[in-house]
Amino acid sequence: MSIITLVVIYVVASVGLAYWNKSKGHGFTLGLLYSLLLTPVLGAIAIAMTERVVIVQTGTGEKRSCPRCFALTAENVSFCEACGAHIGRQTIKNYLHLAELFAGLIVTVVLIRILT
Repeated sequence: MSIITLVVIYVVASVGLAYWNKSKGHGFTLGLLYSLLLTPVLGAIAIAMTERVVIVQTGTGEKRSCPRCFALTAENVSFCEACGAHIGRQTIKNYLHLAELFAGLIVTVVLIRILT
């Protein structure tokens, strides 16, 4: 398999994951960036672990759903006004936390391989 084919598969998988991330109520760009930087496999794991957030346009502005009780709350609050659950959106900081864990895993595996 040529390198060009691998790159095309990598990018197509990342774009697909970015659309999946967008369908869960998070950003397309963030999903694409995460998938491209950490491989589509880790992108798929991270996106699968995120909770679905539905954005609704109301007469008083945009509201988002609580993943626990499905009540609508203001988009700028971090906790559900009905049940108190944390409903913060995924941010690059959340994704980079997983990247740090992955990098630590790789370093651990490399060190074990060198030392044995």
